[in-house]
Amino acid sequence: MNLRLTICLLVSLTGLMTIPVGDAVGQNSGEAASTKVDASALLAAPRPVPEHLSEWFDRMEAANRRSQEVFRNLSAKQMSFKPSNGTHTPRWNAEHMAGRQLLFFSQIYHALDPSIPVVNLNPRQMPKDYEPRHPDWDGKQEARFMQRVDDFCRRYAYLLEDMPLDRKPPATPWPSLKALLLQMERHYDEHTANVEKKFELADWPQE
Repeated sequence: MNLRLTICLLVSLTGLMTIPVGDAVGQNSGEAASTKVDASALLAAPRPVPEHLSEWFDRMEAANRRSQEVFRNLSAKQMSFKPSNGTHTPRWNAEHMAGRQLLFFSQIYHALDPSIPVVNLNPRQMPKDYEPRHPDWDGKQEARFMQRVDDFCRRYAYLLEDMPLDRKPPATPWPSLKALLLQMERHYDEHTANVEKKFELADWPQE
């Protein structure tokens, strides 16, 4: 599979967008190359997730869906709400959760198949440095992107067929594949809970 087809795969899941390719660190450098491609490619159905990983992928994806349910009800204004207590916007949380999952799995898949690019869409960490990728998106659109990240991870999970759960995956700091999958589950739940706390703030927008 060549690089263009691989990027087409990801873009077909996300809609027409610009993605930085090759920035494999935890934060965007601001200098990553970008490629715009047409999202009209027809693609084969993904292979099943390897049996020994099925339970752990299901748990990660269930946490992602729980998070999607929370974000799906939010307007664009609510997604961009900046709490007076200095914490992140709901939009940052959505981009951060999806961005971390996409980065870690694309790093692993790239190490196993170099035709799959490393994709880093992580937002800047500090609130004052954060620039949203899609400031006009409402919660439904952010939730759709979160689902597409899951779709990407599942699409290439066949590459993990021969990797035991207790083995350290390549190209990431995680001590084992199981540790990564469990952390992604916790990560979604923790950040989603943080977003739900914002609903109780006095300055939370009601529309």
